[in-house]
Amino acid sequence: MTRNDIRGIQQCPSEIADYLLTIGGKTPFGEPMWRLVLASNVVWKVAGGKVWDENLSLPERGGFDFAEGRAHENQPIRDESDRLVERRRYPHLDGWILQRWFPPSAYSKSQWFARENCLSSGTPKLGPFPQFGDYEMIGGPIHRVPSKTELHNFISSYYRGLESRTGSIESRIQDAANAAEYEKQKEEERVRTLTDEYMRDKCSYLFSSSLEAGRVRTEKAEKLRIREHVGN
Repeated sequence: MTRNDIRGIQQCPSEIADYLLTIGGKTPFGEPMWRLVLASNVVWKVAGGKVWDENLSLPERGGFDFAEGRAHENQPIRDESDRLVERRRYPHLDGWILQRWFPPSAYSKSQWFARENCLSSGTPKLGPFPQFGDYEMIGGPIHRVPSKTELHNFISSYYRGLESRTGSIESRIQDAANAAEYEKQKEEERVRTLTDEYMRDKCSYLFSSSLEAGRVRTEKAEKLRIREHVGN
């Protein structure tokens, strides 16, 4: 069994990995029950989307051209909405996270392959079913490697809590939803910033610093009998 879900060259220090193996043991497939990894290095296979030329700005990727008064004609390089692609599993997290392995029985096949969780081709949006189990995030992130004592205390507390969080289709869907929402918010913020800057600098006489805009503001103010200075 080969698990190919870690990228990057920075790995957990060997003494920490050995310690986690000592206190947690191995899975039935010979992997450590617990592992400490960088959140930015963890990847998974999920449903893809449209791939654009990286040189295009966000408004140019199918957005509206305010200068020309029409939609941009740029097209994506390809559309991967019908297939699985590799993505960062935790794009919204930075630092070290502690993961625990959960067995295949922790995941519901009926939910995994439910129509709403699959592409039109029948391929599960959450990737191949974890027939060898999978790792779920239990703690973190933290920006430094935790000490052995900290790891021992956390794992002990986790077991005393009777495994309050279990690996499941629900937790994986939530992770995917969080990642998608994070990317959506970032894109919306970038587009909003670009739009606000454009409207402020070029589109609105209320904000523009040009002489013409100042003249328009003065005319509007005189008609409204506003005595304060509103020009440039």
